[in-house]
Amino acid sequence: MPMNIVSLAQEKLPVIRSGKSTISIRDGKDLNNGSWTLNPALRPDTYFTQAPRSGRRITFITDQDSISFLPEYGRVYDFIILLNGKDSCRTRVSANYEAVLNPIRITKSPKQLVDTLLFFMKNSRLYFKGKLNGHKDVVMMFDFGAGMTCLSKQSPARSGLKFDGSISVQNSDGTHNQPSSSKNLLEIAGLRWAQVPLVQVANLDDAEDMIIGNALFRDKIVEIDYEKKIMIISDRITKDLSGYTAHDVIYYQDRPRFEVEVKVGSRYYPFHFLFDTGRDGTMLIGDDFTNQYNLWDKYSSVIPLGKKKIVVVPEVKIGNRIFRNIVTNANNPKYPNPKQSLLGNEILNQFNLVMDNHNAVIYLKPNSLQNEDYATYAEFKLQLTGVVVIAILVLLGGILAIRIFRVKKQDR
Repeated sequence: MPMNIVSLAQEKLPVIRSGKSTISIRDGKDLNNGSWTLNPALRPDTYFTQAPRSGRRITFITDQDSISFLPEYGRVYDFIILLNGKDSCRTRVSANYEAVLNPIRITKSPKQLVDTLLFFMKNSRLYFKGKLNGHKDVVMMFDFGAGMTCLSKQSPARSGLKFDGSISVQNSDGTHNQPSSSKNLLEIAGLRWAQVPLVQVANLDDAEDMIIGNALFRDKIVEIDYEKKIMIISDRITKDLSGYTAHDVIYYQDRPRFEVEVKVGSRYYPFHFLFDTGRDGTMLIGDDFTNQYNLWDKYSSVIPLGKKKIVVVPEVKIGNRIFRNIVTNANNPKYPNPKQSLLGNEILNQFNLVMDNHNAVIYLKPNSLQNEDYATYAEFKLQLTGVVVIAILVLLGGILAIRIFRVKKQDR
């Protein structure tokens, strides 16, 4: 298969050929098979690199040809994919962030290299207090697994919004079109974001006004220290990374995924799980992981739940840490579910982390929370025993009540 390396000096657009309308893209180490659909009507159809500042090689692969780029940050690279020998698909590789939202400091300090945001925790999740369109004390849950900024339908801050569109949202309430607002002013500590788009949702907890995610920090380095309850935002890594393990990241709608090893039976399976700090639990096994390795009948099943089943995962390896006997849900691949496999904050908050969005790498170091409990099989059996005992007591109480009723009826 021929390989073309495009030089910056080229003025004539390179041409590659394809006999199929879907092609693959390799972005650094991440290969997305059949992820790109050719559309001659888009001129150009733009692919934004996952980590534009990293200079990673980008390769478009068709059934007949391929082309590679070594992009520089801020540059764009145009070429043509000739579909079936007749349709010219103008394509662009952009080493920029798509619609990036960079914060500004409310109080400027030329010597300030980092911004420190204080957070508080509820269960395993972390929260900020900030402002939305001037409305104070807005509670914002930070969720690396959130693909967009969301506002609760019940939040008092909703009164300051101007809804000017709608977005299809898929969450625990199902898939619905929800009202959206394209221009909002958001403040946390000394940082301010302008023109923030958000969507209204109805599935947040009562004490949560908003969900914010990595989209607000996509061109930043994000450090989270769960012990000190601080998040540090910077333009370069200032942390001593001794004791941290490095993990390559791939992004889906700004949401980071990283590779862990999951043991099923006697074998370990590597897979990129969503780094979901918004999930107040251990993990979730989706169709993506199950289908890749054909694992549905290999899980150690505890209870079937229709389209799901509760399973026991013997081990999950994250860096140098091993989490054992995790009880979680697995989706049946016969009933496709778009939810990705993920790790939740009941596990993730046992690490302090540095998310290097510039180079698509996350650094993890076990912290003092590593001794905290998480949902294990032993805990599950204990809870199940308690439920059984209560059920038996209720049943015995019912039987006793019926006998007493019969005795009273006979005495009449």
